Formats: sequence, structure tokens, C-alpha cells
Amino acid sequence: VVPFRTLDDCRRILAAADGARSALVLGGGLLGLEAARGLATRGLATTVVHPREHLMERQLDPAAGAVLAGTLAGFGVTVQLGVSATGVATDANGVRLDLADGRSLHADLLVLSCGVRPDTALAQAAGLTVRRGVVVDDRLRTSDRSISAIGDCAEHDGVLTGLVAPAWAQAQVLADVLTGTDPLARYRPRPVVTRLKAAGIDLASMGDAAGGEPGEELTFADPARGTYARLRIRDERLIGAILLGDNPAVGTVIQLFDRGHPVPTDRRALLLGRALGAVGATPAASPALMPDAATVCQCNTVSKGALVRSWRSGARTVDAVVAATRAGTGCGGCRDAVSGIVAWLSQAESVEVTR
Repeated sequence: VVPFRTLDDCRRILAAADGARSALVLGGGLLGLEAARGLATRGLATTVVHPREHLMERQLDPAAGAVLAGTLAGFGVTVQLGVSATGVATDANGVRLDLADGRSLHADLLVLSCGVRPDTALAQAAGLTVRRGVVVDDRLRTSDRSISAIGDCAEHDGVLTGLVAPAWAQAQVLADVLTGTDPLARYRPRPVVTRLKAAGIDLASMGDAAGGEPGEELTFADPARGTYARLRIRDERLIGAILLGDNPAVGTVIQLFDRGHPVPTDRRALLLGRALGAVGATPAASPALMPDAATVCQCNTVSKGALVRSWRSGARTVDAVVAATRAGTGCGGCRDAVSGIVAWLSQAESVEVTR
């Protein structure tokens, strides 16, 4: 039985998977599904147990969750939904997971990926204000101004993040404040784009995808091909989207959402991933036309300007730019964009040298 939290946990899971024939994953959220897909890829018969009625309920609606479950089934991952685990036992034959409906599941390995909570014991002992997490202000200060908190333990404006991009953004603000680089720096949360990093599964979810706010709705589903798309639009701007499966418009949708640009008149081009008429507000065809403030790497909030600056500072290969900026080290979905910008910079320098 191994939790899925740290790199050492990953090493333990890999070691336990060697020689194992079956695995259970408790938790059908983002990390649980990534673990399940990885175990299935190694040849283990894998079952995901999730207490909610559909997978990734924080990012997906029920229809998308159903399509995702079908896609996982095609990769050898069985899904048990709407049932809680009540107990775990181990013996010489492996692991037994007892369920609330009276059933028991058996496997050689059990991976726990059923959510995290901030460890606030130290903050409470220090007398800091704690709710669900350690409460911080816009400067990431706790109730004691000499103490700051960032990342998964920090609760800003009533929100816990649980993702890496906000943690990097908080770190940047705190560094600017502490070093005096920008004493007026303030943390302003940005809309988060979630990507599922699992081989053979292309999934992006952003904003109010599940439909809590009023807005224009467009949906398309093709479960047989593992494809689902949902766009939510208000005042001609995307306020949420789910794209599952092969959709060439995913980059366009992410850019429109991130920049707040107006959506095309022909919504079908975004929904189906192919142009069916004139499409406006498309991303810049060349990096030269892309504003420096445009976010290239959503996971680590890396802008085009940051990539250009790293190049000018001596990072002259894709790997060097990635190492300098962290772009592409999250879900990997922006790697082609990073490569394209590096190629553009190389070509521009070559032309300048020739002149």
C-alpha cells in the first residue's frame, strides 16, 4: 500500500509494480488517473475506485467523466464509481480493499491518491490564523507579518490551490517582496488550465467548465472515439471549457481563455477542432506576432517574453530554455510551442548575422 505524494513514493510504486499483476488506485482525480494509466501501461490489470459519481468531478461534468471512463477502459483501466472504501487489509496474497457496498477488491498493489489537506499543525502551534489552510493576504503574509506561506498549505482569499502553477506565481510575488525587487508586488490568482498527463489521453479543462455560472453553452460528444467538447461563453469570452480527445483547436481554446480574447463567430471551429468557415481571433501565426505577455506554459506560468529573455541570456537550445524557465516541465503540452519559439529566435538571429 503506497501513497502517491512524493518522488520517493513514485519510486516505491515502481518497485512494487515490478512482478505485480494487478493494482488498485483509490481516487479518480487528476493524479489517481495518471497513476492508473501508468500502471496499466506497465501491464498491470488496474482498477480505479472513486467515491463520486464521475471521474475528476472538480474539472469535468458527468458527460465528460463518462467519456473519460470509456477511454480508460480501452487502455485496460476499470473504473468503480460512487462507492467509498471502508477498510484495507494486507496478507501474503496482496491487498484487500473493502467497499461500502459490501464488496471487496483484491490486488497486488494499492496506490492511495484520494486527496490532500494542508498540514497546518505547525502553523496552529505558532498561533497563526488557520481555516482550511494557513490564511495569507495578497503579499502572502500570515496573521504574523514576519511569517509567510505559499503553495498547497496557503489559503488565499478562501481558496486552496493544490496545483503547481499558483505555487510558482506565489513564490515569485514573495521573492519580489522579500528582496525589495518589487515591494508593491501582490498575488493575483490567474485562471487555471488543468491538463491530464497520461499517455494516449488528451484532456484540458479550464475555468467554469462544469457550468456554475450563466452563459452560452456548446457541447459535442462522440464516446465511440473518446471525444468530448464543452465550451461556455459569456459576453463573447470563454469562461470555461472541457476538451477531451483529439481536438486540434485545444491550443487555440487555451489561448483564447488565457488572454480573454473574443471567440470566433463560427463556434464550431473550436468545438469540433476544424474550421467550418471564417475563424477570427486565432492565435498568432508567427511568434513574432505573439505579445511578450502571452502565456506559453500554463503549468508554470511562463510567458513568451520570459522565453525570449532566457534565449538572450544564453539559453540557445530547447533543453536550455526549458531548464532556465521550467516551460514544458508540467504537462508537456507546450513543448511544441517552446520549440517553435526557439526555432524562430534561431532563424531571426541567423538572418541578422547574414545582414
